[in-house]
Amino acid sequence: MKALSRWLAPLRPGRAALLWGEPLRPLAAAAAAWGVARGAPVFVVDGANRFDPYRLVREARSRSLDYKEALSLVKVARAFTSHQLVRLLQEELARELTPGGLALLLGPVSLFYDEQVPLKERRRLFQELVDTLTLIKTQAPILLLQPLLPKAATNRHFGRMLRPLAEVVGNFGAGPGEQRHGTSPPISLTWA
Repeated sequence: MKALSRWLAPLRPGRAALLWGEPLRPLAAAAAAWGVARGAPVFVVDGANRFDPYRLVREARSRSLDYKEALSLVKVARAFTSHQLVRLLQEELARELTPGGLALLLGPVSLFYDEQVPLKERRRLFQELVDTLTLIKTQAPILLLQPLLPKAATNRHFGRMLRPLAEVVGNFGAGPGEQRHGTSPPISLTWA
């Protein structure tokens, strides 16, 4: 995925990218393989239940990387609630991520649309998430990949609250009404 490499090349400690769209699985695998190709440990926190290790293996092979090495350099932790996501970032990611590594967060806002958690609590937790990511960003680059929200989700503007953290924002994949085939979504990004 040459377009991805071009856009991710400026990622380094102190920088973050926020991308949204579909399909998320191929982009997540390509981003993880991109980190591995640079010899960087990659820590994936999956709040969207979208990380696919089989795609990582295929992506590694397409880049002539040893798939066993790729699997050993990529650590994955899944969160199923907003509380778990914040705790994973504060405790696991902060502890496990080494300088020069890559933090890959899938679905940074997805779990905050759970109407069973009061909005006030979700906003408080989301601010903790942003504060934690701000600290992590000083040690390692962060790539935030957000799938499109379900049509039934009431927009609480969590993405706007996350936006100041990122130096690059953009969307990937098919536009409204378009259907994409294959595994290489187009990317439309701008660096700030």
